[in-house]
Amino acid sequence: MRDPARIDRMLDLLRDYWFRYPDMRLAQLVVGLVRPSEPCPQVFYAEDDRVEAALLAALGDVPAVSGGG
Repeated sequence: MRDPARIDRMLDLLRDYWFRYPDMRLAQLVVGLVRPSEPCPQVFYAEDDRVEAALLAALGDVPAVSGGG
């Protein structure tokens, strides 16, 4: 099992990075960091409201898990 402590650590890093580039979309940041070998325009150009809606829908299907904070 992966260490659940990595989640807060990764989110903190992502938050710090995103505040440096607030005009970028979340998916754009992730694709830019991962630098996939093949282009993925569907991910790169996904607007934050679409990602947010997908997260909300997914969370509706998954039981809540207590996170750190």
